[in-house]
Amino acid sequence: MIIVGAGGHALEVLNELKLGNQAVSAFYVEINVYVNELFGIPVLHKRDSLPMEPFILGVGKPQLRRRLFEQLIGKLPVASVISTTAQVSDFGVQLGEGLNLMHHVYIGPNVVLGKGTLVNAKSSIHHDSSIGSFCEICIGVSIAGRCTIGNEVFIGMGALILPGVTIGDKAIVGAGAVVTKDVPAGVTVKGVPAK
Repeated sequence: MIIVGAGGHALEVLNELKLGNQAVSAFYVEINVYVNELFGIPVLHKRDSLPMEPFILGVGKPQLRRRLFEQLIGKLPVASVISTTAQVSDFGVQLGEGLNLMHHVYIGPNVVLGKGTLVNAKSSIHHDSSIGSFCEICIGVSIAGRCTIGNEVFIGMGALILPGVTIGDKAIVGAGAVVTKDVPAGVTVKGVPAK
């Protein structure tokens, strides 16, 4: 496996892969970060030097996740990381490719997750919700039932999205926000209730 990224989230992905007994052959970053290895694993900087192995996104920012995914898809196979502690319902769940489902994530029945989305540790997405592609759902987020989240949405740590709420593409929800009503595309909301 190749982890795309070499920062904090990439190390979290490395940890999950090691817990699942999956080997990592390299990290890949586009820019020269003057690091040639992390924990004995090489850090590569050129796309043409990548081995023909599956890649896993190891970055957080939604737009960066999308850009890196689009650069590598078709050139290398894509893989997901699903923590051994994640609980994913057996009923009606649809998982896109290239996901990160981290430590103690809960995915309820009839949930749809788009490609390249990150659901971080201790977050929960409940029944009949739909999450778009390349979203970043931070640590400890709770998304109640029947919610619709657009593409490239960022939801900050500890946010709570109440039942039936729709959040538009590229919206930002601040840490700890309680979202009680729909959020239009491209809008930033924060606070309790979120405004």
